[in-house]
Amino acid sequence: MSTIRFSQSVFSRVYEHLFSRYGEHFAFLLANWTYSGGEPIFMVRDVILIPDDEVTVDARGWNLDIELIVRVINSANKSGDALIEVHNHGGTVPRFSATDRYGLQEFSAYVLSSLPGRPYGATVWGDKTVYGEYFLSGERQGIVGSITVVGSRIWQVVSRDDDEKPVSQSFDRQLPWFTKEGQRELGRVRVGVVGNGGTGSQVIVALTYIGCRDFVLVDDDIAEDHSMNRLVTATPQDVGNAKAILGEQYIRNHAPEAHTRIIQSKLQTAEALDALKGVDVLFGCVDNDGARLILNELALAFSIPLFDLGVEIEAKKGRVTAAGGRLAVVLPDSPCLNCMGQIDVQEARFFLSTPEEQAFQVRRGYVSGMEIKAPAVAPLNGVVANVAAVEFAVCLSGQRATSPFTEYDLLGTGRGHDSQWLTPRRIKAVSGCIECTMRGKGDRASIVERYARVDKTEAF
Repeated sequence: MSTIRFSQSVFSRVYEHLFSRYGEHFAFLLANWTYSGGEPIFMVRDVILIPDDEVTVDARGWNLDIELIVRVINSANKSGDALIEVHNHGGTVPRFSATDRYGLQEFSAYVLSSLPGRPYGATVWGDKTVYGEYFLSGERQGIVGSITVVGSRIWQVVSRDDDEKPVSQSFDRQLPWFTKEGQRELGRVRVGVVGNGGTGSQVIVALTYIGCRDFVLVDDDIAEDHSMNRLVTATPQDVGNAKAILGEQYIRNHAPEAHTRIIQSKLQTAEALDALKGVDVLFGCVDNDGARLILNELALAFSIPLFDLGVEIEAKKGRVTAAGGRLAVVLPDSPCLNCMGQIDVQEARFFLSTPEEQAFQVRRGYVSGMEIKAPAVAPLNGVVANVAAVEFAVCLSGQRATSPFTEYDLLGTGRGHDSQWLTPRRIKAVSGCIECTMRGKGDRASIVERYARVDKTEAF
């Protein structure tokens, strides 16, 4: 699915330019780009606002001055960006007019030849939504399926042919919160869930119930007897089946209209990383910092919001000494997991090494405890998973700014009152964070090249 991603600041500048006065107005977006599933993903970096006095009107419609077009092409050539044309029509269901269509094929061909090797996009903006198409060399083209804006919230603004389709009555009790428009956004946001086990299966259930209808599920593991205490997408008869398939079956049984793609492979594969570049939101439900490091870099490089979950229980001789979890949210302009102190470099290095290297490190005593499976129970996983699902819903609805870090403490030890505690934590970006240097770099961050190797061990 082709996607256009905006920051809130750039989107607001464009919207004000288009709708602050009467009539049609124009702009060009400068965007980094990548591909997912062979379709372009545009990451908007900046905008060139076109002054009205450089636009003329004749019998064929609105026309841009040729010198202006040359300047725009030269700007994209200099910056190395792809271009996306912008103009407005207003209304609730924006689409290209016959006049737009008349010039679109010729102009798109001109841009593609002027900026070889780059995709081209064209958009028409309505009062609340945006319709887009993309054009590639070889006369290939398609519809942009997702257009998201990310700031203190996530906003899905794409216009599709089913914009006015009634919302299912099954969501009537949610509409006072989400509204019909918000419920439609939930159904259109593509969510990637990496790790479909104890925590990931709970996330799949929660997101399905609130109305998400587009999933990418990544997990190469199978359901085993010892996972039946926490794998909520499975029954005892499902032992031996792939966790990703069980997630897909759960979604299909509860929402037959949903679209689900499953990746039954490790995170460190070209297939998984390519698919995840195309999601609108990432949910990290992994149990080691090697996978967490990759997801952090993927989110930063491709401007994808990341909801990273962690759950932990410490128990000795039948007595729990510590238990809880946390939700960390990484937005394109917020602190990353490394800034938050949530990545253990030694652990990440161990889990990203080959099986032979891991065995050597354990043999020499360089690491210990990495191979021990941590205790886990479904209710605790469910608390953290549902905190993540609710925070995601808050982020999408814009009820408040997204909380970057939320801790769940089951025991409340040292807090003055022994009870369950759910506490936000203030987070600041770390100056000089090496991970943060990958922000917006896209394919230049070389994530696929560095991590997609068949000799890697499991990433979750």
